[in-house]
Amino acid sequence: MRLLPIIVALACSVLHAEVDTGPIEAWLARQAGIKTLQADFIQERKLAALKKPVSTPGTMTMVKGGSMRWDLGQPTKTTAISDGTTIQLIDLEKKRARSMDADSSRARAFTLLGDSALNGGIEGFTKVFELIEAKETNGIYQVTARPRDRSLRKQIPWVFFDIDPKRKELRALEVQLEDKSRIRTIFTKTRFNQPVPKDRFTFDLSGYQVR
Repeated sequence: MRLLPIIVALACSVLHAEVDTGPIEAWLARQAGIKTLQADFIQERKLAALKKPVSTPGTMTMVKGGSMRWDLGQPTKTTAISDGTTIQLIDLEKKRARSMDADSSRARAFTLLGDSALNGGIEGFTKVFELIEAKETNGIYQVTARPRDRSLRKQIPWVFFDIDPKRKELRALEVQLEDKSRIRTIFTKTRFNQPVPKDRFTFDLSGYQVR
């Protein structure tokens, strides 16, 4: 019986050794020249109780240094804004906002693609994510990974990256939550190094209940 854990460990080490990190490294290397990123996306939420995923459009803005903003819905219903230190989660319909530390497990669910993961090369990326397997399907390099942080892994056990190896761009990011539901963000239009308004990462919370 003692042989079983050894066999499992060896199998896992072989699996990890077979992960081709070349396309990931090329994608990450491109990040060095990206100062700003703005993208339109479609977010699909897949629930076991629903036959079809729930689709919601949105936009994302990132500036090197940690500033990030997500707007979900058209018109926007939910906004998440981070300066790299704190993050504000804003419910526009209920007029509620919550501020939390950007390093908290709940906040990091919104900042998976933050500077620590993208700007440290493959070493920085693998400090944040454990690579499990990778395969190419229809020209898209698909990576299965899981967060190394245990508290984050409880909320998000699995993360899936779809990378276009020719364009060195992220086409989609999918997370599996602890309840087995999945959220897939498909980037439909991406713009690099274009000017970002200075007020993009501010939000007037007048009239909002803040905690």
